[in-house]
Amino acid sequence: MSKIQKNTVATIAYVLKNRKGEILDQAGAEEAFAYLHGHDNVVPGLEKALDGLAVGDKLSVTVSADEGYGDYDPDLVQTVEKSKFPPKMRSVKAGEMLQVDTGAGWSVVTVKEATATHIVIDGNHELAGEDLFFEVEVIALREASPEELEHGHAHGPEGHNHH
Repeated sequence: MSKIQKNTVATIAYVLKNRKGEILDQAGAEEAFAYLHGHDNVVPGLEKALDGLAVGDKLSVTVSADEGYGDYDPDLVQTVEKSKFPPKMRSVKAGEMLQVDTGAGWSVVTVKEATATHIVIDGNHELAGEDLFFEVEVIALREASPEELEHGHAHGPEGHNHH
């Protein structure tokens, strides 16, 4: 495997910054991130930019919001009566993340506000509406295993156990 292409497990070191230059996330060579290319394991704009790169290649790329985590959707912010939540979830605080059943499946939401009677939740990704600035280095490449292809994501060196 000499270049990143569909069904390649690519291992990358990266720094992710916002428009202000603040570091939002990073993984150096020691804790590099492995993903299965062509299977939506990373945001679309980054995946497109990495296509065709080889080990040792470095890249600076700006990923627009629409090619990242999407535009911010105000319709994904909802005010819900606390009584609609299970008792153990009623003591949540602003900033906490919850996994909720939306009726269309499970989704992770952020608590924006919690009052005595209501909880305001936001289903947008925390980086929705943000342009993303990546500095990336390709650390390693390998062909995906049949199990990784079946599962749609890279597994670690010891394999992967599903739930």
